[in-house]
Amino acid sequence: MYEIAVRMTKRNHNAFVHLLGALEAQGFDVGEILITKDFERILESRPRAVLYSFYTEELWEIEREIEILKEKTNALLIAGGYHATAMPKHTLRYFDIAIIGEGEEVLYQLLTFLKRNSFKLTKELMKIRGLAFYLNGDFIFTGFAKVDDFTKFPPYAECLRYIAPIEISRGCPFACYYCQTPYMKGFKMRHRPIPQIVKYSRRMKDIRYITPNAFAYGSPGALLRIDKLEALLKALQPLRKEGRKLFYGTFPSEVRPEFVKPETLELIMRYADNRRLAIGAQTGDEMMLKRIHRLHTITHVREAVEFMLEYGIEPVVDFIVGLPGESEESQRRSMEFMKWVMRKGGKVRAHYFMPLPGTPFARCKPSPVSDEMKRFLGQMAAKGKVEGSWTNQMELSKKLQRLIEEFYEEPMSYNGQVRSVC
Repeated sequence: MYEIAVRMTKRNHNAFVHLLGALEAQGFDVGEILITKDFERILESRPRAVLYSFYTEELWEIEREIEILKEKTNALLIAGGYHATAMPKHTLRYFDIAIIGEGEEVLYQLLTFLKRNSFKLTKELMKIRGLAFYLNGDFIFTGFAKVDDFTKFPPYAECLRYIAPIEISRGCPFACYYCQTPYMKGFKMRHRPIPQIVKYSRRMKDIRYITPNAFAYGSPGALLRIDKLEALLKALQPLRKEGRKLFYGTFPSEVRPEFVKPETLELIMRYADNRRLAIGAQTGDEMMLKRIHRLHTITHVREAVEFMLEYGIEPVVDFIVGLPGESEESQRRSMEFMKWVMRKGGKVRAHYFMPLPGTPFARCKPSPVSDEMKRFLGQMAAKGKVEGSWTNQMELSKKLQRLIEEFYEEPMSYNGQVRSVC
């Protein structure tokens, strides 16, 4: 019988693989944990605690499972992830404990305490930083959990077969108003050292990494350190010679457009196997770029696309439609820019604006998408020139707006209070 179960899903797989590695590194026996994507197995094993990690967009799926768990088990329900951090009081409508912030150390401390104390909530939990829970009807928040050095934890557990793309950098200095990453993980990038990256990459056949900006490796985040980037890619070459493929600057990471230069592309051509790069434009309107706090220009994106095509690398350019404050004229400029990308030979990945808790845009409403933009995206998607699930995101965005309107909380953040811009 397992006392602790991890509810693994497609979307939280990467997070839990890393957290399990951190637990093992701190001395926790992860072999005692039921790790499964099969919800029925959790019900059958009747654990004393069940761990979830999820984004706000997944909330409605999670709700159904929690109802069943409460009906059929007496398990203590523990939540982590972006939603728990940004909306802890709302999370505690369903869960018993919310983990707030970076989870590597707090999860170990929490599980160790619960095993020692028969999985009971007591005031002793107040000594563990990074938790929110109710005790005798009072809301308790013990502070935002921060990990000074995430690289002291391996990206996966040695005793388990679970593998995921390795998080090589954490944090982002650009603070785009729609993005949760800098507010949850800090404005300064922190990097895993090269020997460690090489060591752990050996378990992957296709080598992929998680980073907010792949070309910023080795810098505080806003600078290009070509020497550090080349040192990393060069150190990985023995693994390629053994038959592994190295994918850098593509899914599940991307690259800032102003970092795409001939010298960075030469490194990709020389040291990596991918021949496409994902970059974020988000809009084709210069004023909108400033409004969403992107801190790059349209010229940066144009140059990035042209440089990539010169080197035979396919650009995949992200756009968000329905951004707060976006006019029909702004959308027309985005549409013309998308057409330019396609004519050049690149692809567009379209998204619809979704207000995410814990960001400056959390309380902002999407702008209406013009009929002209809808027709254009539909036609281009049919021709295979537009990727992305922007139509599904329109419905999800409405649900997120209703949720935030009803349950808005001043968010917990790595950087202190998040300033709303709406």
